[in-house]
Formats: sequence, structure tokens, C-alpha cells
Amino acid sequence: MREKTSDFMASGHPAASREHDDGGFVQRLVRRLRDLLIMGVVGPVTGVLAIVAIHFATNLHPVNPQLDIESARQREAERVLAILEDRVQALTASIPRTALPQAQVAPPEEPPLAAADFGVVEPTPAARHMADWVVQRRDNGRMPFMVLDKRDARLYVFEPSGRLIAPTPVLLGSAHGDETYPGIGDVPIADVKPWQRTTAAGRFVTRPGLDADHTDVVWLDYDAALAMHRVINKVKSERRLQRLASANPKVRRISWGCINIPIEFFDSYISPVFGKRSGVTYVIPERKTFAAVFEQGGSADAPTLTTASAETLAPKDVAQR
Repeated sequence: MREKTSDFMASGHPAASREHDDGGFVQRLVRRLRDLLIMGVVGPVTGVLAIVAIHFATNLHPVNPQLDIESARQREAERVLAILEDRVQALTASIPRTALPQAQVAPPEEPPLAAADFGVVEPTPAARHMADWVVQRRDNGRMPFMVLDKRDARLYVFEPSGRLIAPTPVLLGSAHGDETYPGIGDVPIADVKPWQRTTAAGRFVTRPGLDADHTDVVWLDYDAALAMHRVINKVKSERRLQRLASANPKVRRISWGCINIPIEFFDSYISPVFGKRSGVTYVIPERKTFAAVFEQGGSADAPTLTTASAETLAPKDVAQR
């Protein structure tokens, strides 16, 4: 009986000691020897009371190697997580903000311009006045537009907002004047009189089209065969390429009325935009007054885009114009 009581008291929870496998046998043996030693020294009754007190204290603070191991593992895991968090924060702080994914927020819409924006380009007073007039009245609607200063033989290409894209020198009709002669578009080149070779002034809603050889052009006035196209150099005596490079605008008056544009400029700024959709071209007069051409009778209504169902323009020969 004493042996059983001592064994029960020494073990506290028999099932728990079996969980320690081989280590549990050694622990039980140590406890049993301890109990026998206590009872032998102080006697059976006092020894039992001492053993009960010892086991009561042990149960309040159990010594469990597994619990110690788990606690150590948890503390180590917490320490590793803290180190990783510090490193992630340091790495994030070292990455430029531009490299981090940003929320997609629509940029605020720019307020409309109060006047044309030429950037660093210094236009002629006539070109500035014309472009400002367009922007202030929103006369171009939502379409890109161009301003042609005939006296300076120079073309300015704008975004729909009124911001300049690029300027370029051009070749114009050799005759001075702002009118288109009736039926001139159907007159053979050989029969066109020198004084009929004018580039008409006014406001033109442009349309993409083709030359007779199916080269893309931009029509200002299809009936009058007035178009913008790449510079034509078929008649060598006219020296169109050399004239185009001249700083003197008077030298750049050589065409039959069409607006000849440097090839690279046409391919970069004209064909990709005005060769795909409608736009507006404003040709500043050189003999008439500005008011007579653009303001007489009130400003024009904002133009509308050419629809897909609109009449397709047949190719027309502007080979030497």
C-alpha cells in the first residue's frame, strides 16, 4: 500500500510520465528513490506529508521538457518574423516610389487653353493671331488643325487643344492672290495661266485622299484640286527641293497652287493624323483682310468629323501642282 501510494504521489499523472518514453522510466526511478529516502529519514507519516507537499508544489510549476521546447521554438519563430519584417521594411524604403505599383488614377483634365501654345517657337504675328482666333472660339471643334501663313510660306500643325506640334516651310502657288479660279481643278496643267496658280485663302475642312498614282494626299478643296502632299520634284528646272530649303519665303512660291511639304515632315506629322481623319486648315490671306475671309458674316460653326458613310473621293491627278 505504501509502495502504491508512493508511486502515485511520485508520478502525479501516470499517463503523463508515459509520454516521455525512455526518459519517463528514469524519472520515475529517481522519484521513487527520493520518496523512500524521505520516509526513511523522517518516518512513514511525516514522510508521506512531505512527499505530498513536494508533489503539490511540482504540480503548480510542472517541469515539462516538451513545454520548454515548444516555448523556445515559439520565441525563436517570433524573433525570425521580427527580423524578416525589419528587412522587408528596409527593402521597401530603398525602392524608388516610381518603381512601386501605383493605383491607377485618371489624370486631371487640363483646362482649355485661352490662346494657342507655340512653346519655344516664335511665329509670325499673322500666324499667332490666326491660331489664337481658332483657340479662343474653339472653331476647330475637337479636330486637329493647321495654320498656313502664305506670306511667310510656313505651315504650323496643332493638336486639337491648340498646342503646337511642329512648324515647317512649304512651297505654295507661284501667283499671289486669295481666290480659286472656277473650274481650275479640271484644267490641264499645260493650260493653267501663270496668274491662276494661286493658293486660296480661307477655312478648309480637310479630308484624306489619293493622288492619281494612289499616293496619299490631304484635300483642302477637292473640286479645285487643292491639296497638301509631299514635295514633288519631277520638273528638275523648278528646283523644288532647293527652294524648300531656302530661308527666303519668296523663293518658296513655285507650285501650281498645291501646298508642297517636306517628305519627312509629311510622313511624321501630316499623314498619320490628317491622312487618317478630317481636320481643319486655316490659310491666312495675303491680299484680302483677315476679317473679310474669317469674320465677315460671323464665325463659322464648329466642324464635324467626316463619317464612314461619307462619299469616297476618287483619286485625282496633282502630279505637278
